[in-house]
Amino acid sequence: MILRQNSSATHRHQRSRPDGVEHYGNLVTPLVVVAGIPGAGKTEALKNLKTKARWARVVDPEFVRNHLSQWLPWLPYTCGRPIVHTISHLWTLSRILHRGGGPLVIHDPGTRRWSRRLILNLALLLGYQPMIVYIDTDRGTALKGQAQRKRVVRSKAFRRHWQRWVELRKRILADEEIDDGARWCRVILSRRGTVVDDVVGLLKLEQDAE
Repeated sequence: MILRQNSSATHRHQRSRPDGVEHYGNLVTPLVVVAGIPGAGKTEALKNLKTKARWARVVDPEFVRNHLSQWLPWLPYTCGRPIVHTISHLWTLSRILHRGGGPLVIHDPGTRRWSRRLILNLALLLGYQPMIVYIDTDRGTALKGQAQRKRVVRSKAFRRHWQRWVELRKRILADEEIDDGARWCRVILSRRGTVVDDVVGLLKLEQDAE
């Protein structure tokens, strides 16, 4: 099933399995990945989401980053970034493993295949309903977003993210699976201005199912 809504302010492209109800009937608790290239607006979206979906668990590396800056204020961002990423990945995995905590929203670029597959396979194994929402943005806007947040990704790393995102976006728009093998229940292409509402809508699937 493909749903498109277009206006001057928003564009959504949603993909879900045709047999979603039957195939995922035993998966109730939503696990939503808010994805997008660095600078797309993931952290801002999660910050706003916390006020609109207080019943959901939100895993945001900004929490780790803020604490690290308090503990080690002299540490440059480029040196602290690997530490933040490592702790955030471990925190994400621990939240996924804590199955009984309710709906879960996590932050991930969604461009690294290994990370995407790890999240997907764990979610399916533990009985979550895995969904991923990509914030669709252009290269210039993402670079501007990095500058505004004062955390600029190395040009080589950003180029890799961008190249992978271009291919992923093509697959989403072509209604193709973004991963071979195990499949996401829903893959949504959203925008910065609509992503919070899109995620809230997915989280409410659990309430509607009860």
